[in-house]
Amino acid sequence: MIETRFDNNIFYITLNRPEKHNAFDAEMIQRLTQAVQSVPVSARIVVFSGNGKSFCAGADINYMRAQAQFSEDENREDAKKLTQMFEAIYELAMPTVAYAQGNVFGGGLGVIASCDIVLAAADAKFCFSEVKLGIIPAVISPFVLRKTSAAFARRYFLSAEIFSATTALAAGLISEQVSVADSEIALKTIVESLLQAGRDAQKSAKRLLMAHENLEAFSRDQLIHELAKLRSSEDAQLRMKKFIESRSK
Repeated sequence: MIETRFDNNIFYITLNRPEKHNAFDAEMIQRLTQAVQSVPVSARIVVFSGNGKSFCAGADINYMRAQAQFSEDENREDAKKLTQMFEAIYELAMPTVAYAQGNVFGGGLGVIASCDIVLAAADAKFCFSEVKLGIIPAVISPFVLRKTSAAFARRYFLSAEIFSATTALAAGLISEQVSVADSEIALKTIVESLLQAGRDAQKSAKRLLMAHENLEAFSRDQLIHELAKLRSSEDAQLRMKKFIESRSK
């Protein structure tokens, strides 16, 4: 259901219900949350992907049937668990990368919206399908709206239209669209770029971005403190020394 692998400082999390297009049910939500919570502190990058034709087609039909029978309190608890899953992804200290293909619907959009960098197959299809089911993309909306404009959400939250990778890219929902044939190379390229950067600098950059996104922007003094702390770190000193030496040759 969820596969994990830790290799060369990269933690891989793979959705593995290909026969169900990696659609979510209660067990899968629990297992994905546990996988994210088990990411080693030493990991430099976390990479999310989905086996099979689709990255994630939203909620499993049997799971939706069960939800229809839930009481309001049971639905509240279920929604809380879903929110905690997205928050766990969003709050990871290290860079997160996702590759999405096929159908990326409902909760699948929540996963990619929670990640820092998203590559998508050029023929991938996206949809906020909730309103067709009489509900709304409530718990994924904070993560989506951190990346997209409200104008984009007004159309696609309300219409439940299927949209393309080109539209997702223009909206800021994904970072790059690639051909299926080039996806492995594209993913390798971005991962290598991330590995070349300073670990502490990346963590600090994520804290800065999260503060901005959550309307808790760093004060001038906080920004000065972060930069001064990093400039004086051993890692930054070595990196700057190498850079200066390479330019003086």
